[in-house]
Amino acid sequence: MIDIHCHILPGVDDGAIDMAMAVGMARLAHEDGIRTIVATPHFNSVFLVESGTVRAKVSELQAELDRLNIPLAILPGNELRLERPQFIYEALKEKRFCYLADNPGYVLMEQSWEGYNEETPDVVERLRAQGTTVILPHPERHIFFRQQPELLEELLGIGVWTQVSVDSLIGNNGAEAEAFALSLVDQGQAHTLATDAHNLRRKPNLSLGYKLVEERAGADAAKQIRDRMELIVASSIYK
Repeated sequence: MIDIHCHILPGVDDGAIDMAMAVGMARLAHEDGIRTIVATPHFNSVFLVESGTVRAKVSELQAELDRLNIPLAILPGNELRLERPQFIYEALKEKRFCYLADNPGYVLMEQSWEGYNEETPDVVERLRAQGTTVILPHPERHIFFRQQPELLEELLGIGVWTQVSVDSLIGNNGAEAEAFALSLVDQGQAHTLATDAHNLRRKPNLSLGYKLVEERAGADAAKQIRDRMELIVASSIYK
C-alpha cells in the first residue's frame, strides 16, 4: 500500500518529534502493509517546511530505515495550506514546496481551519493549467464542507481529488467527520485514502481504510483508489 499523507519526517513540524519516533512509525506502517510513504510535512504560516529541508530529511530517514533493514520507501512531499492565493503562487514560482513524490502532476493542498477560501477555485484552475491535480486532504474534518457540501461539489467539478483520512472513517475524528467520510465513500467521492499519521498514537493504519471501503463500496472501489495512489508515485525519480 501507498500512503500519500504522513507526517513522518523527524523534527520538522507537529509530526514525529525525533528519529526514534519516525522509525517507530515506519515499523508500524510496514506491519500494516504500507510499502511507500510520501512524507508530507506542513507548508504553512506556522510550519514552513521547504523543499530543500524535505528532501534532506527524506534522505536521512531513508538511510536509517535501510540501515535497520526496514523495507519502506520514503518519498518527498508537502501538505500546503491555502493561506491565501499569493502565498501559493509565490511558493510555486520559487519552487519552495514539494509536489507529491516530487511528481508535478499532484499536490496536496488543504484549506485553512478558520474557514473556506472563496478563491480556491481560481488557485485550482491555475494549478490545473500547468497539469497539476489538486488533492484536498481530509475535507470531512472541515466544518464548512460538512455544512455547505456545495463548496466541495464545486471543487470536485473542476477536477479536485479528495483524500479521506482513515481515522475519520473509523470514528477517531468524531461522529460528524465519520459520517461525512463514509458518505464520500458511498458516493464514490473518496478518491484517495491516507493516514495523516503524526506519531505512534495517531499512527499509520491504512489497511483499516481499505477494509472499510471494500465492505461498503466493493473491491472495485478499493482498487480504483489503489490505482490512483500508484499514479501519484509512478513518476517519482526516487523509485
